[in-house]
Amino acid sequence: MMGLPGKYKLAAQIGFTVLLLIGLVGSGFWAGWSWSGANGRADVAAAEKLHSDTLGEIARAGAQQLRQQQDRYVELQAQLAEQDKQHNQELTNVQKSNVQLAVDLAAAKQRLSVRIASPAAAAGGVPAGTAPAGVDDGAGTRADIHPATAAGLVRVTGRADECSVRLTAWQDWWRRVAGLSGP
Repeated sequence: MMGLPGKYKLAAQIGFTVLLLIGLVGSGFWAGWSWSGANGRADVAAAEKLHSDTLGEIARAGAQQLRQQQDRYVELQAQLAEQDKQHNQELTNVQKSNVQLAVDLAAAKQRLSVRIASPAAAAGGVPAGTAPAGVDDGAGTRADIHPATAAGLVRVTGRADECSVRLTAWQDWWRRVAGLSGP
């Protein structure tokens, strides 16, 4: 700067000062940017760690809930299997009982009778004599049903008994699955 004429000397000093200011502002900006970036990276790293920890907790909670659901499922399956075994045994017993009763009725080992309000008329249209008093409630005499008809009635009522057992089993299953009743 010493060899410059006076009017350029001032311009050179102003230019040098401007360059110095630009350099200082630029280096300050760079320092601030670097410091902010370092803090930003630390903040991002902390946020990533928090996010990772949160995801880990969510995964552990989900795994625990899944295990609980699986345990409840296994328990429910065991309860349903036991309940199914019980209802199948009931159904088998009802079916055996009904078959045996139908066989006994068809073979006339047992009889099925109904009460009648008045005794049948005799051959001449005159009512037959009254039956002797019995242990019954005295509402009339009894008439036997034909063995084949009795067996048919037992089959019909037997199906009703089987339907009742099946319906009860279905209702118990539904209550258990829906959680409406305890074990």
